[in-house]
Amino acid sequence: MISKLTAFAGGLILSVASLSLQAEEALEEFTSRLKTLDSMNTEFSQVTMDQNGEVLQSLSGTLSVQRPGKMRWQTNPPYEQLVVSDGSSVWVYDMDLEQVTIRNLEAKLQETPALLLSGDVSNIADSYSASKEEVGGVVRYRLKPLDASQLFEALEFDYADDEVEFMRIFDAAGQITEIRFTSQETNAEFDPAAFTFIVPDGVDVIDGRHGG
Repeated sequence: MISKLTAFAGGLILSVASLSLQAEEALEEFTSRLKTLDSMNTEFSQVTMDQNGEVLQSLSGTLSVQRPGKMRWQTNPPYEQLVVSDGSSVWVYDMDLEQVTIRNLEAKLQETPALLLSGDVSNIADSYSASKEEVGGVVRYRLKPLDASQLFEALEFDYADDEVEFMRIFDAAGQITEIRFTSQETNAEFDPAAFTFIVPDGVDVIDGRHGG
C-alpha cells in the first residue's frame, strides 16, 4: 500500500513539473514572438458577446503600435474613441462624452491588453501565466493574470505563421471580446506624431497621472 502511495505521489510530482515546464515554454515562446514585433499597423473588427454568446456590441477601427509602449487605437463611428500612448502616458478620448482621461502607462497596462503588443516583454512573466495549444494550424496562447483583481480573467492570442490574427479578452462578468486583425503591416516606420495626443479645446480632462 505504501509503495503504491509513493508511486502515485511521485507520478503527481512529475505531472506537476511537466505542466510547469510547458507553461514556462509557452510564455517564453509567446514573449519571443512579441520581441520580433517592433511595430504594427492594422485594421480591426471587434465583437463583444455575453456568456450565452449573444452579441452586445460590434465595432471596427485601426490600431498602430510601436515598441516600447506606443499605441494608437481608434474606433470608427458610431462608437468613436481614441486611445493614445506615447510610452509614458495613456490618453483615452471619448468623443461622445467630450472627455479625456490620462493615466500613467504602468497604471493602465493591465487595463489595456492591446498594449501587450508594444510593451516591455521582460515584465510579462511577472504579470501572467501562460499555456499553448494548436487549433487547426493556428497557435493559440492563453495568458492569465497573476493578480486576481484585474478586470479580465484571461487573454488569448491566435497566431497564423508569424502574424497575430485574433485577440480575445475574457472578463470577470463572463463577457468575451474578440478582436480580429486584418490588413497588417509589421515593422513599418511611423510618424512620431501618431503617438502624440493634443487635448482638443473645450473637453473635460481627468488627469490621473502621478503628480498630474
